[in-house]
Amino acid sequence: MARPNPTYLKRLMTEEKELIKENGKYGYYAFPRRNNGNCNYLKWDVYIVGPPESPYEGTILHAELEFTTHYPLSPPKMRFLSKMFHPNIYENGNVCISILHDRVDEFIAYESPDERWSPVLNISSITLSVTSILYKPNINSPANVDAAKLYRENIKEYEKKVRDLALKESVDLKTFIQK
Repeated sequence: MARPNPTYLKRLMTEEKELIKENGKYGYYAFPRRNNGNCNYLKWDVYIVGPPESPYEGTILHAELEFTTHYPLSPPKMRFLSKMFHPNIYENGNVCISILHDRVDEFIAYESPDERWSPVLNISSITLSVTSILYKPNINSPANVDAAKLYRENIKEYEKKVRDLALKESVDLKTFIQK
């Protein structure tokens, strides 16, 4: 039986140390999920502070990153646990952005391979990219067509719908941040 590759674990532990140093400085918190005091480095909780001047301002949204033992050669999957209405987030919460697409995935006309996952990217890169689409969605390649349509046709109504949902789904960060 093949032995697990320890590279992913070393990389994720290094990223955890860097994220502890940042401590929310860039508008997000991320850490491995803990069960009974044990770290699960393959599942991370991510808390994103809603970007200023966006419908998410003043809210904290909960997401998760799920890694495989092939990380960093393969990207993780990201899913919002807070319910979202956003052009680049599927109804089930899965995030659809280029950097989470593997370079070997099928050809996508609107994406260059350079926009896709690369092992030099990390949890910070992913979270900053997601924060940027919360501020300015990419409506050219929507995961949620209804959200993209409303954004295009009536941005005020879109922003109200997003704002109401974000306020309802916002979490209390103090409950989740580990000391």
